[in-house]
Amino acid sequence: MMHHQGSITETAPAQSASAILRKLWPYFRPYSARLSWVGFIAVVATLVELSAPYLIGVAVDGFIGATESATYPWLQLLVGQAPDRLRGLSTVMILLLVSYALSWGLNVVQFRAMVRVAQSVLLHLRAQILAKLHDLSLDFYDQHEAGDLMSRLTNDTQTINDVFGVGITRVIRMVLGMVGIIIAMVALNWRLALASYTVLPVILLVTLFFTRRVRRAYREARRTIGEVSAELQENIAGVREVQAFAREDETISEFRAVNARNRNANVRAETLSALYSPVLDVLSIVALAIVVGYGGYLYLHTPPLVTIGTIVTFSSYVPRFYDPIRELAMLFAQLQSAIAGSERIFELLEQTPTVADRPGAREITDVVGHIEYDRVSFRYVAEEPVLDKVSAIIVPRQTVALVGPTGAGKTTFANLLLRFYDPEDGRILIDGHDIREFTQASLRSHMGVVPQDTFLFSGTVMDNIRYGRLEASDDEVIAAAVTANAHSFIERLPKGYQTEVGERGSTLSQGNRQLLAIARAVLKAPPILILDEATSSVDTRTERLIQAALDKLMSCCTSIVIAHRLSTIRNADQILVIDQGQIIERGRHDELVAAGGAYSQLYMSQFRRQLDIEAQTSSPGGAA
Repeated sequence: MMHHQGSITETAPAQSASAILRKLWPYFRPYSARLSWVGFIAVVATLVELSAPYLIGVAVDGFIGATESATYPWLQLLVGQAPDRLRGLSTVMILLLVSYALSWGLNVVQFRAMVRVAQSVLLHLRAQILAKLHDLSLDFYDQHEAGDLMSRLTNDTQTINDVFGVGITRVIRMVLGMVGIIIAMVALNWRLALASYTVLPVILLVTLFFTRRVRRAYREARRTIGEVSAELQENIAGVREVQAFAREDETISEFRAVNARNRNANVRAETLSALYSPVLDVLSIVALAIVVGYGGYLYLHTPPLVTIGTIVTFSSYVPRFYDPIRELAMLFAQLQSAIAGSERIFELLEQTPTVADRPGAREITDVVGHIEYDRVSFRYVAEEPVLDKVSAIIVPRQTVALVGPTGAGKTTFANLLLRFYDPEDGRILIDGHDIREFTQASLRSHMGVVPQDTFLFSGTVMDNIRYGRLEASDDEVIAAAVTANAHSFIERLPKGYQTEVGERGSTLSQGNRQLLAIARAVLKAPPILILDEATSSVDTRTERLIQAALDKLMSCCTSIVIAHRLSTIRNADQILVIDQGQIIERGRHDELVAAGGAYSQLYMSQFRRQLDIEAQTSSPGGAA
C-alpha cells in the first residue's frame, strides 16, 4: 500500500502478435486431430451457409421473376423435369430452411469441440504457470507483486480462453465464409465481384491504422489490471493493520488512484475499438450501394450482363462478406487483449530462475549434518553486502544460535543454506560437498524449516502437519503432534485433527500455529533444522510448551536458529554474533558474556526485559 514493486511488463519489450501466436501453438498442437475435425465442420458449415443466398437467387430468377420455370439440373433431380413454378419455389424454400437448420447444428458441434480444446489448453497453461512460479527463485518474488502474478494466472489466462475458445470458432467460420463468398461471387459474375471489392483496400488501411494503437492500449490495460489485483491482494492480506491504524480512508484513496489508471487505460482501449467498427459499417454500406448501382447498370445493358436474381444474391453476399470483417473488428479488440494477456503470461514463463540445478546435479543422500560456510558473500541486487566473506563450521547435532541486530544478515545466512539464493562468492558445504552439486529438491528434503511467521494452508490440522511428510500415516501425524506438545490443544478443538484451520491458520492462536509448525518439522525428522524463532509474545504456559518441543526437536539434528529467545541462546552449543554482514564474535553464552564484547552488550540491552520477566516468574511472588 505504501510502495509497489515493478511489474515484468514495465521493462519487457513488446512482442509481435505473430510471435505470441507461435508461442501459443504448442499448447494447441496436442489437440491437432480435434482441431482438424473442427476445421472440417467449419468447411461444411460454410458451404451450407453460402448456399442460402444462391437459393434465394434461384427462387427469384427461376420462379418469381421469370415468366416460366427456369431449368436447373440439380433441381430436376429433386422434383423431376419441368416442375411448375409453385412446386419449384416450394422445393427451393424447403432447401433454404434445411440449410439454415443444418448450419445451426454444425456450428453448435464446432463450438462445443473448440471449447473443450480451449479449456484443456487453459488447464495446462495454468498448471505450467504455477509450476514456473514454484521454480522461480525468491529474488523474483522480492521484486514482483503477488497480486500482479495472480492476475496473470487468472485474468490473463481467462482472456486467452475467451478469444481462442469461443472466438476462434467464429474466426474460422468467418474467414472460410469470406473466401467462399469471393469464389461464389466471381463464379456468378466477375464484373460485379470486382466492383464489390473496391472498398477492400480502404478497409485494410483502416485496419493497419488501428492495429498498433489498439494493441498498445490493451497492453496497458492488462498491465494496470495487474496493479489493481496487486493492490487488492495487499489490502486483503493487511486488513488487520489497516483497521488497527484506522487507515481505511487512505487505503481506499490509494486504491481509487490505481483503479483510475486501469479505468483510463480501458477507456482508451475501448474507445479505439469503438471507432474502428463504425468505419467498417460505413464502408460496408458503400460496397452494397456500389453493387446495387453497378448491378443495375449491367442489367440495363443490352443484352443484360446480369440477372435480377444475381443482383439479389450479390446483395446478400456483400453484407455476408463485410459483416464478418466488422465482427472480426470486434474480435480484433478481444484478440489484442488476449495477445496482451498472452504476452504477460509468456514473459512470466520465460523468466529464468537465478538459482537452478547444475547440469548433472545429483541427489543428496545419508546426510550427517556437518555444515561449513567458506568465505561466503552475498548481496541483494546492488545493495551493500549482506554477508561479507563469512566462514563458519557447524558440527553434526550442534545447535548454533545466530544473534545480531535487525538487518545484520541472520535470515540470509539461513536462506543461503536452503539455496533460496546462491552466494555471489564463496561456497557452502554439507558433509564436505558444495550444496550446488545437489538438486534443490533433494537438498531441501533433508532440511526442516520452522519459520518465524508460521504459514498454515487452508485445510485440516491433520493435513497441515502431514505437509511435513505427505506419505505419513494418521498415527505418525498424531505421534509428531504429541512430541511437539500440540496434541493436547488439538484434542480440545471442535473436530480434533479434522478441524479446519482457516486461511493461513486464522482460527488458531499464534502459539498454537507455532506448535503445529514444530509438529510438521518433527514429522519430517530432518537431519538439518532451520528455525527462525517467533518474536510475538505468547502466554507463559504456551511459551514453555514451545520451548520444550523445540528442545526435543533440536536434540536429534543439526540446528541453525535465528534466536530471539534467551533460553535458546543460553543452551546453544555455539553462538554466532552477526553484524553488518560479518561474524564478529563466536562461542558459547558464558564465554561471550565474560568477554565483555558486542554479545555481552547485546545481551544486557536486548534481553534485559526477558531477564526481568524470568526473575519475576521464578520469584516466590511471581507468576507460576
